[in-house]
Amino acid sequence: MGSRGSRRRTRATVLAVANGLLIVICLTVSIALFSQNEWILRAAAVAAVLVAIGASFLVRHQLLVERLAHSDERAHVAQQYSRITSARVVENAEFVDLMQRRLDRIDERLDKIDEEVATVVAAGDKHSIADAPTVVDLKLRGLAAS
Repeated sequence: MGSRGSRRRTRATVLAVANGLLIVICLTVSIALFSQNEWILRAAAVAAVLVAIGASFLVRHQLLVERLAHSDERAHVAQQYSRITSARVVENAEFVDLMQRRLDRIDERLDKIDEEVATVVAAGDKHSIADAPTVVDLKLRGLAAS
């Protein structure tokens, strides 16, 4: 944050100086126009050209500095994003591995349950459905027992 504020102050100072030079030269040319002296008018015109060139160099220099700072900042952000992406890839691989192990354990449990169900079904086939008591039979047995 400190360097950013410093950069803003520098930019504001350079642009203020450039604008100040342009305002001064505009005032000088305006005064020279009313003086009616040829040499003063020529000197003001030459000074205006030189100051305008200087101001444009100041603005151009500040623009290049800002572009360089911006590109450095973008490169830094891109590096950070690359690091974050690499970390996310590793985390994702770990998560996929963990979920795969959990699914394997669930599959093993389901296989055991399927084996137990098959054993119970095989044992249940010994008796026919006709031998199984019905709800009415169970109610009658309950009434007889009471």
